[in-house]
Amino acid sequence: MNNIYRQLCNDHKHMQNLLDVFEHLLHELGKQDRDPATLSMILEALDYFSVYPDQWHHPVEDLVFEQLLSKPVEIRDVVARITAEHSAIAEATRTMNQLFYAVANDAAVERERLFSTAQNYISLQREHMKKENEILLPLVNQYLTDNDWNKVTATLANRQSGHFHQGVKQLYEAIYQDLAGQELAVAY
Repeated sequence: MNNIYRQLCNDHKHMQNLLDVFEHLLHELGKQDRDPATLSMILEALDYFSVYPDQWHHPVEDLVFEQLLSKPVEIRDVVARITAEHSAIAEATRTMNQLFYAVANDAAVERERLFSTAQNYISLQREHMKKENEILLPLVNQYLTDNDWNKVTATLANRQSGHFHQGVKQLYEAIYQDLAGQELAVAY
């Protein structure tokens, strides 16, 4: 199994776990009035969702899916819809950030709007990953060759974001580990 493919699958597991953490934190926030620790963890989770997918995960998926389009599979419309969702997710994440930073800065945010927007966001993320996991990633695993993966790797090396290098990627892995670890401590 290719390392990039493995990383994409691991990213999905991490993001699904982080969505679980985020949902738990929302539940905790709903039980009390603006606990600073809970709000801080929510903001950390949103920071992860703001940066990691947009700077690394989605651009890599786009390259991988582009390679898949050269294969004898009739999924061009599915790839187009799923890659378009990357922009919708980024926009939804910006909205979530605005709402929760407003709460953190003591601005008035309607409680119903905050929680319904958050639940819609969680559903959007989960549905998106489900489609990728069930439709595209199995095809990627089946059809992409070593040559295809070499092309993806070469393109990544040429396109690598100057501000999202390996050190920053590791920072976001640490944020994930911290949030996931705190959730485990709360659950038990």
